[in-house]
Amino acid sequence: MTYNKNGKKYIKQCKYLFASYGKSEKEYIRKLIDNIDDGSHDMTYDEVVERLGTPKEVIISYYEQEDMEKLIEKAKVRRLLKNFLSVAFAVLLVFLCYKAYIYQKTFEEVRDSKNGYFEETIEVKEDYEIK
Repeated sequence: MTYNKNGKKYIKQCKYLFASYGKSEKEYIRKLIDNIDDGSHDMTYDEVVERLGTPKEVIISYYEQEDMEKLIEKAKVRRLLKNFLSVAFAVLLVFLCYKAYIYQKTFEEVRDSKNGYFEETIEVKEDYEIK
């Protein structure tokens, strides 16, 4: 599966247009690569588009061929995962802000308290003898 930079550019644009990129999309991209790489010669980007269609047209035809129920299920799973990760991130952010607040309050208490510092006092006692 070797193809030139124009083929790579075309495939990259096709991958970008997929709503999600799973197993069936990877298989479709492999088939596209096989169609590009016929071994004849290095094709220009325009020749690739002429042969297969624009990346947008290719992806539209993929979605027309794909089972609608399967696509809806993928969208639901993706939306659920996105919502879960958003909530998890928000909870983590609140937790870290709370921890930072607690550390700040503890630091201020230690800084402001007299017991927070160690002071060393040296007392010199001189013994005077009375004669």
